Amino acid sequence: MKNWGQTMQLGQVLSGAPLWVFGLIAVLIVLGVRRLRTREVPIAVALIPFIAFATWSIIGAVTLATLAGSTTAALAWVAGAIVGGASAFVLPEPRAHLLPGRRVRQPASWLPLTLYMTVFVARFACGALAAILPQQAVTATAIAVAISAVMTARLAGTVARWQRTAIP
Repeated sequence: MKNWGQTMQLGQVLSGAPLWVFGLIAVLIVLGVRRLRTREVPIAVALIPFIAFATWSIIGAVTLATLAGSTTAALAWVAGAIVGGASAFVLPEPRAHLLPGRRVRQPASWLPLTLYMTVFVARFACGALAAILPQQAVTATAIAVAISAVMTARLAGTVARWQRTAIP
């Protein structure tokens, strides 16, 4: 076991990461950058971040349930979801508008990109911690599940705030 005095170099951590991690960060960057401009998209496209984070959250909860039991997984997920749901209303994104033809107008915002990168970095750090210090795997995975639940609930709250309005 390494102690914190023998820290790993960032290159060592990155070289130990699975390849899918790099694809995931690329997708999250693309999704976030696309939100930097006001745009009109089909509802299905606007829901992609919610579906992606919900899936990531569920996978994490299932992983945690296998490590520590379903009660721990449920508690971590619910705690994160409460925080995320509240944050959607306390620090909301600019309100999107439902348009005719099953489309959504999403106003430009830096918030999605910032949140996507924050969640990615936090989840990556939790995964690295679990890999480097296996005795901390349950704690790291519980934190990762809570972080994913924060984002999932936040996105659900954002979708719930979409306005049905006629935009000229």
